[in-house]
Amino acid sequence: MMEKAKQMKHSKTEISRGNRDYGCRCPSKILRLFIAKVKNISADEVMFGMDELQFSPTELEQLEDFIARYESHEPVSKILNRREFWNSEFFVNADVLDPRPETEIIIERTLEIFAKDQAFDFLDIGTGSGCILLSIAKEFPKSRGIGIDISEKAAKVALKNKFDLCVENAEIKNVGWDNFGPQKKFDLIVSNPPYIKTSDIFGLDDNVKNFDPHLALDGGRDGLDAYTQLSELTPNWLKPDGKILLEIGFDQYDDVKNIFESKGFSLANVHLDFQKIRRVLEFTA
Repeated sequence: MMEKAKQMKHSKTEISRGNRDYGCRCPSKILRLFIAKVKNISADEVMFGMDELQFSPTELEQLEDFIARYESHEPVSKILNRREFWNSEFFVNADVLDPRPETEIIIERTLEIFAKDQAFDFLDIGTGSGCILLSIAKEFPKSRGIGIDISEKAAKVALKNKFDLCVENAEIKNVGWDNFGPQKKFDLIVSNPPYIKTSDIFGLDDNVKNFDPHLALDGGRDGLDAYTQLSELTPNWLKPDGKILLEIGFDQYDDVKNIFESKGFSLANVHLDFQKIRRVLEFTA
């Protein structure tokens, strides 16, 4: 008992000293998040109770691991296994793309297309963490959503988020786009597909190229493989007057527009992100 108390006291002194040392390695706001994760308390509790916190040797090791991973440019969201998107917190790990704010444009536009109490069917292609699928499903309780992903690991993450967020009107399918045989057609199809050129992957920031799955990033030689495939598949999946919302890369507007118009789609709208970049294209059948 005395030895345990001695260890705890030593750890408390060590974290106080470490708090100063970590200031050179990690911003204080991030450090509070890491401590909150280690102690399983809120960041506010850390902020206002730092002087009273005590740490076991195991907790100190875990904290040091978090700091080291941060120094290697691993995103904080992947270290903490959580990322805010729209109105929810999603579990994320190395198997899924980190949800990004510009993708929320798809949710915003869906809210403009449909009434909140409207019943409709929608499909999320390449669902990843399920952030688009589950955000739409939560906003529209009478909607019925399906999310598909070729990655079994990504599908498991989406399924975890579905259960964690208690979403009942969405289902997850681990299936590739070519092998997906829907039993119905959809009022809305959404997707944030891979759109980075293969040759550009290794020029991305470390926190992307080293910690996001390349399967979710790599759009092929010209970055357009996914759009070409989607333009060929989705006409059979969309209801008459149905809509498609696609996220695109910053320089892909003309190419994606031409690909879909060549398959008989009409460009109905272009939606800009916060940097005024054409980020989401809206097509009708």
